[in-house]
Amino acid sequence: MSMLFALTPEAAPSAADETRQRTVTREHALIDAIRAGDERLADDVYAALLPVVDATLGRVLGPSCSRHEWLSQRSIEQTIAAISRHPSPWVCKLEAWATASSARLALEALRERGRSRGAGVPVDAMAQVSSAGRAAAAPGSAIDRLRWLLTELPPQQAEAVVLCDVMALAPTEVAVILGVGLEHVQRLVTAGHERLARALC
Repeated sequence: MSMLFALTPEAAPSAADETRQRTVTREHALIDAIRAGDERLADDVYAALLPVVDATLGRVLGPSCSRHEWLSQRSIEQTIAAISRHPSPWVCKLEAWATASSARLALEALRERGRSRGAGVPVDAMAQVSSAGRAAAAPGSAIDRLRWLLTELPPQQAEAVVLCDVMALAPTEVAVILGVGLEHVQRLVTAGHERLARALC
Protein backbone atom coordinates (compact mmCIF):
# COMPACT_ATOMS: atom_id res chain seq x y z
CA MET A 1 0.00 0.00 0.00
CA SER A 2 2.79 2.43 0.90
CA MET A 3 4.48 1.66 -2.43
CA LEU A 4 1.29 2.52 -4.31
CA PHE A 5 1.02 5.80 -2.42
CA ALA A 6 4.49 6.73 -3.64
CA LEU A 7 3.19 6.61 -7.21
CA THR A 8 0.29 9.00 -6.66
CA PRO A 9 0.52 12.46 -8.27
CA GLU A 10 0.55 14.12 -4.84
CA ALA A 11 3.69 12.23 -3.88
CA ALA A 12 5.51 12.69 -7.17
CA PRO A 13 8.09 15.47 -7.18
CA SER A 14 6.96 18.53 -9.11
CA ALA A 15 8.96 20.10 -11.92
CA ALA A 16 9.67 23.03 -9.60
CA ASP A 17 11.07 20.66 -6.95
CA GLU A 18 13.33 19.00 -9.50
CA THR A 19 14.54 22.36 -10.82
CA ARG A 20 15.21 23.55 -7.27
CA GLN A 21 17.16 20.40 -6.49
CA ARG A 22 19.28 20.79 -9.64
CA THR A 23 19.99 24.39 -8.67
CA VAL A 24 21.05 23.39 -5.15
CA THR A 25 23.26 20.61 -6.51
CA ARG A 26 24.86 23.01 -8.99
CA GLU A 27 25.45 25.64 -6.30
CA HIS A 28 27.08 23.06 -4.04
CA ALA A 29 29.34 22.02 -6.91
CA LEU A 30 30.38 25.63 -7.52
CA ILE A 31 31.04 26.21 -3.80
CA ASP A 32 33.09 23.01 -3.70
CA ALA A 33 35.07 24.23 -6.72
CA ILE A 34 35.72 27.58 -5.02
CA ARG A 35 36.94 25.91 -1.84
CA ALA A 36 39.14 23.50 -3.77
CA GLY A 37 40.52 26.22 -6.04
CA ASP A 38 39.31 24.22 -9.04
CA GLU A 39 39.91 26.53 -11.99
CA ARG A 40 38.02 24.25 -14.39
CA LEU A 41 34.77 25.79 -13.11
CA ALA A 42 36.11 29.34 -12.89
CA ASP A 43 33.99 30.55 -15.81
CA ASP A 44 30.88 28.98 -14.32
CA VAL A 45 31.58 30.58 -10.93
CA TYR A 46 32.07 33.98 -12.57
CA ALA A 47 28.88 33.60 -14.62
CA ALA A 48 26.89 32.68 -11.50
CA LEU A 49 28.22 35.55 -9.38
CA LEU A 50 28.34 38.46 -11.83
CA PRO A 51 24.55 39.06 -12.30
CA VAL A 52 23.98 39.06 -8.54
CA VAL A 53 26.93 41.36 -7.92
CA ASP A 54 25.86 43.81 -10.65
CA ALA A 55 22.27 43.88 -9.37
CA THR A 56 23.37 44.54 -5.78
CA LEU A 57 25.81 47.30 -6.71
CA GLY A 58 23.16 48.95 -8.89
CA ARG A 59 20.56 48.77 -6.13
CA VAL A 60 22.77 50.18 -3.37
CA LEU A 61 24.84 52.70 -5.36
CA GLY A 62 22.48 53.66 -8.14
CA PRO A 63 22.94 53.24 -11.89
CA SER A 64 25.64 55.87 -12.44
CA CYS A 65 28.66 54.53 -10.58
CA SER A 66 31.95 55.30 -12.32
CA ARG A 67 33.74 52.42 -10.56
CA HIS A 68 31.12 49.76 -11.24
CA GLU A 69 33.42 47.44 -13.17
CA TRP A 70 36.17 47.61 -10.53
CA LEU A 71 33.65 47.08 -7.72
CA SER A 72 32.17 44.09 -9.55
CA GLN A 73 35.57 42.44 -9.82
CA ARG A 74 36.40 43.17 -6.18
CA SER A 75 33.00 41.82 -5.09
CA ILE A 76 33.57 38.54 -6.90
CA GLU A 77 37.05 38.24 -5.37
CA GLN A 78 35.69 38.92 -1.89
CA THR A 79 32.82 36.46 -2.38
CA ILE A 80 35.30 33.74 -3.29
CA ALA A 81 37.49 34.64 -0.31
CA ALA A 82 34.52 34.59 2.10
CA ILE A 83 33.34 31.19 0.86
CA SER A 84 36.87 29.79 1.04
CA ARG A 85 37.29 30.93 4.66
CA HIS A 86 33.91 29.80 5.99
CA PRO A 87 33.71 26.31 7.54
CA SER A 88 30.19 25.62 6.19
CA PRO A 89 29.42 27.93 3.27
CA TRP A 90 26.81 25.52 1.88
CA VAL A 91 24.29 26.64 4.51
CA CYS A 92 23.77 29.85 2.48
CA LYS A 93 22.94 30.21 -1.17
CA LEU A 94 25.71 31.32 -3.50
CA GLU A 95 23.55 34.34 -4.29
CA ALA A 96 23.53 35.34 -0.62
CA TRP A 97 27.34 35.29 -0.41
CA ALA A 98 27.65 37.41 -3.55
CA THR A 99 24.99 39.85 -2.34
CA ALA A 100 26.71 40.32 1.02
CA SER A 101 30.17 40.93 -0.44
CA SER A 102 28.95 43.42 -3.03
CA ALA A 103 26.67 45.23 -0.54
CA ARG A 104 29.60 45.68 1.84
CA LEU A 105 31.76 47.18 -0.92
CA ALA A 106 28.88 49.35 -2.12
CA LEU A 107 28.41 50.78 1.38
CA GLU A 108 32.13 51.52 1.58
CA ALA A 109 31.90 53.29 -1.79
CA LEU A 110 28.94 55.34 -0.53
CA ARG A 111 30.96 56.42 2.51
CA GLU A 112 33.85 57.45 0.27
CA ARG A 113 31.44 59.33 -1.98
CA GLY A 114 30.01 61.15 1.05
CA ARG A 115 33.46 62.12 2.30
CA SER A 116 34.53 63.41 -1.11
CA ARG A 117 31.41 65.59 -1.37
CA GLY A 118 32.00 67.10 2.06
CA ALA A 119 31.62 65.32 5.36
CA GLY A 120 29.58 66.89 8.09
CA VAL A 121 26.86 68.28 5.86
CA PRO A 122 23.64 68.38 7.90
CA VAL A 123 20.96 65.88 6.95
CA ASP A 124 18.44 68.67 6.41
CA ALA A 125 20.77 70.34 3.92
CA MET A 126 21.27 67.07 2.07
CA ALA A 127 17.50 66.65 1.78
CA GLN A 128 16.58 70.16 0.62
CA VAL A 129 15.06 70.55 -2.81
CA SER A 130 14.23 73.87 -4.41
CA SER A 131 10.53 74.68 -4.59
CA ALA A 132 10.67 75.06 -8.35
CA GLY A 133 12.09 71.60 -8.95
CA ARG A 134 10.53 69.79 -6.01
CA ALA A 135 8.07 67.64 -8.02
CA ALA A 136 10.68 66.40 -10.46
CA ALA A 137 13.54 65.99 -8.00
CA ALA A 138 11.77 64.60 -4.94
CA PRO A 139 11.95 60.85 -5.76
CA GLY A 140 15.64 60.95 -6.60
CA SER A 141 16.38 63.17 -3.62
CA ALA A 142 14.62 60.77 -1.26
CA ILE A 143 16.67 57.84 -2.54
CA ASP A 144 19.89 59.84 -2.40
CA ARG A 145 19.07 60.95 1.13
CA LEU A 146 18.43 57.37 2.22
CA ARG A 147 21.75 56.29 0.70
CA TRP A 148 23.50 59.09 2.55
CA LEU A 149 21.76 58.20 5.82
CA LEU A 150 22.90 54.57 5.48
CA THR A 151 26.49 55.79 5.53
CA GLU A 152 25.78 57.49 8.87
CA LEU A 153 24.82 54.19 10.51
CA PRO A 154 27.47 52.06 12.22
CA PRO A 155 28.84 49.78 9.46
CA GLN A 156 27.36 46.54 10.76
CA GLN A 157 23.93 48.14 11.26
CA ALA A 158 24.00 49.52 7.73
CA GLU A 159 25.02 46.16 6.35
CA ALA A 160 22.28 44.30 8.22
CA VAL A 161 19.62 46.80 7.09
CA VAL A 162 20.73 46.65 3.45
CA LEU A 163 20.96 42.86 3.39
CA CYS A 164 17.65 42.20 5.17
CA ASP A 165 15.51 45.10 3.92
CA VAL A 166 16.94 46.22 0.59
CA MET A 167 18.25 42.90 -0.73
CA ALA A 168 15.67 40.71 1.10
CA LEU A 169 18.10 38.10 2.42
CA ALA A 170 16.81 35.88 5.20
CA PRO A 171 18.06 37.01 8.64
CA THR A 172 19.35 33.48 9.20
CA GLU A 173 21.59 33.80 6.14
CA VAL A 174 22.75 37.25 7.23
CA ALA A 175 23.67 35.82 10.64
CA VAL A 176 25.81 33.11 9.03
CA ILE A 177 27.52 35.54 6.66
CA LEU A 178 28.23 38.14 9.34
CA GLY A 179 29.33 35.46 11.79
CA VAL A 180 26.88 36.51 14.51
CA GLY A 181 23.77 35.07 16.13
CA LEU A 182 20.28 35.54 14.70
CA GLU A 183 19.23 37.69 17.66
CA HIS A 184 22.20 39.97 17.05
CA VAL A 185 21.12 40.47 13.42
CA GLN A 186 17.61 41.33 14.59
CA ARG A 187 19.01 43.85 17.08
CA LEU A 188 21.19 45.42 14.37
CA VAL A 189 18.21 45.81 12.03
CA THR A 190 15.98 47.22 14.78
CA ALA A 191 18.65 49.71 15.85
CA GLY A 192 19.22 50.70 12.23
CA HIS A 193 15.50 51.25 11.69
CA GLU A 194 15.30 53.44 14.80
CA ARG A 195 18.25 55.61 13.74
CA LEU A 196 16.90 55.99 10.20
CA ALA A 197 13.41 56.86 11.50
CA ARG A 198 14.83 59.56 13.77
CA ALA A 199 16.90 61.03 10.92
CA LEU A 200 13.96 61.01 8.53
CA CYS A 201 11.57 62.80 10.92
